[in-house]
Amino acid sequence: MAALPVTIALTKIKCKIETDEVGADEPYVLVTAVDLGNPLLPNAEVTRYGPWGDVDAGETRTTQPIPAGIDPNDMPFIIWRRNAWGPSGAPKAIANPAHAILLVSMMEHDDGKPGTARELAKAAVVSSLAASMGMTREQRVAKLKADIHGALGIPTGFPNFDDRVGGTHEFALSANLLNVAAGPKSKTLTIVGDGGKYEVTLQVKKG
Repeated sequence: MAALPVTIALTKIKCKIETDEVGADEPYVLVTAVDLGNPLLPNAEVTRYGPWGDVDAGETRTTQPIPAGIDPNDMPFIIWRRNAWGPSGAPKAIANPAHAILLVSMMEHDDGKPGTARELAKAAVVSSLAASMGMTREQRVAKLKADIHGALGIPTGFPNFDDRVGGTHEFALSANLLNVAAGPKSKTLTIVGDGGKYEVTLQVKKG
């Protein structure tokens, strides 16, 4: 059976423990998607979700599904459930889970610029993929994690920098998770860092 086109998007975050920052948290999440289907020219994108304001321990924040006919860019103040997988947000099949890399990074927003952080992460991903040609998938994933983590440590605002909440984590795909013919499937990652603890849930859905 041919693989179904899918979308992968962040649906919610839950704050288990607030970070050590003063006041309520304002987290945002960057999801890096790399398509290794063409090993000589991998396709990569970084999608930002958030920031959400005034998040306290025990609270959950969600993304909003994009209604048909709505251009989410017309309402940037809403945290949309943007597809992180596929060109230009369109669904795309994943025939082999090993050919897809999904990485999740969380930041605590202070005086930094989330959009700039996303651009820094994207540049790091492109450079990392170029420098890791010929490496195994495991080695490429490790290098991507390290390079994204380093890029997100670059200050994008002053005086209170945005802080990384833990490292960058792989959202591992499997044939079972991608089998969404009967309905969407979700998976949750736990991210710990900067004194805080969060659960981040992504959903795989038929396109």
